[in-house]
Amino acid sequence: MPTSQKIKYFLKFNQLALGGLIFGVLFFGGVFLILRNVQAATSTVRGSAWWGDQLQYLYFDCLDDVVGDRLDQEGNLYALPEPRGFHFYATPCTSIVHHVSLDANDNLSGQAWNYSKGLVYFDATTTPPDNYAFNANCPHTCNLSNNCWACYNETDQQVYGWGHAADGTWIKLDSEITATTSPTKIQDWSKSVLPGYNIEPGIFVGYATATTGPGILSPLSFNCLTAGDEDGSCATRGDYKVYIKNLQLHHMSAPNWSYQQACGDTALKVVLRWYIKSGTPTAYRLIFNTSNSTSSPVFDSGKITGSAIQYTCPGPLCAWTPNYGTNYYWWIQLWDEDDAPTPLYQFGTVDDHDGTLDLTTDGGNPDNNIQTFTTYKHEFPTPYFTWDPYDVLVATTTDFTSDSDYYIDGQPAAPQDCSGGTCQYLWTTTDTGALIASSTNATTSIIFYRATNTTVTLRVTENSPEAYTCSLTEPLEVNYGLPIWREVKAQ
Repeated sequence: MPTSQKIKYFLKFNQLALGGLIFGVLFFGGVFLILRNVQAATSTVRGSAWWGDQLQYLYFDCLDDVVGDRLDQEGNLYALPEPRGFHFYATPCTSIVHHVSLDANDNLSGQAWNYSKGLVYFDATTTPPDNYAFNANCPHTCNLSNNCWACYNETDQQVYGWGHAADGTWIKLDSEITATTSPTKIQDWSKSVLPGYNIEPGIFVGYATATTGPGILSPLSFNCLTAGDEDGSCATRGDYKVYIKNLQLHHMSAPNWSYQQACGDTALKVVLRWYIKSGTPTAYRLIFNTSNSTSSPVFDSGKITGSAIQYTCPGPLCAWTPNYGTNYYWWIQLWDEDDAPTPLYQFGTVDDHDGTLDLTTDGGNPDNNIQTFTTYKHEFPTPYFTWDPYDVLVATTTDFTSDSDYYIDGQPAAPQDCSGGTCQYLWTTTDTGALIASSTNATTSIIFYRATNTTVTLRVTENSPEAYTCSLTEPLEVNYGLPIWREVKAQ
């Protein structure tokens, strides 16, 4: 910023400070509107975007302003020649108050601020240039009737709509500057907006386009990591980015324990996973209960320091073991960088994905309650088999015999022998030319076609309503038989 502009702004700031009463009367309506929006919003947008070398930063919250209230910061009065004369530090958000929010309907509201352009509004006061054509991409209504100029679509992770500067400049958020740049987007938990950049959830990327004059387009970059050479890098422009500040959860899943994992380990284990929508977690706490209440839980992990995204029970940090065939409710609470806790998030109520359970993770959601996960009723069968002869030869018969076990229920824990129709069998081999005498009996014989390394697999399914299934695969080396030598008398 040129020195003359800084002195001009410095004097302007003092006029505002001395005329506090007049300032309060003139801006009371605007301040009231900002406070109302913040109270109603679920997400606070923070940080700054880069508006080119001439306009420089657009600040989305007065707490982030480097110029403006923070006159005693480097890059402001510190840039004045020595001696710098009178200077002071003003607490942010005392004279220039502005905030941007993303509400529960994913609509933007509030004001950003730029030194040259002044306030940039996301509260609609007139019809935008496209006459609200962008509203077709909004998850909820965004139009003049609810004072909305811009929205966020979680499906494609893109921000749509407009911002409007005090001098009349329109900023189009869903505008591609070139074929190689991205419009404004927000990273979420499910998929990367820009693969390879490792953008954390809740952080904006891409560009908006501002019309700063007849035929003049000015790009607005939301993240230095993705800006490219034309706008400089984080090293030259500073680590600027726009992001959602408050810590929020977006998705929870459980029990994340498949048939294959239950077969190889134990059926009595659960893996709780959660995905961040925005913010930075520094600690977490989980609660389990058999009733829909956090009072008198069956297990409470207490506050655990760290930014984990999953929790395994039983496991190194969890001394609790769930019971067989039990429906569990669970909750998670997170702590942010300021050690402030979030509310307790309950499984099945965070988003639509929690109810999408399948046979390999929750037994098909047997209690039809998406707010619970269900543990397996007992351990899974244990396939085992032997073969004779042990040295397998091509074109000869090899006998295979199952000696598998299964479990009746959680108690007794002792396995039962698969016999008398208690289990079903399926024999397969990777030798596609082999002849299997009976693929569904406890015992069978196989004649192998090729001399090569092959495998034989036995799949065992218990005859029970649960029909738990496990498989065992054994590698075999199939060889040719040695030739038979006969001594023949010469004629």
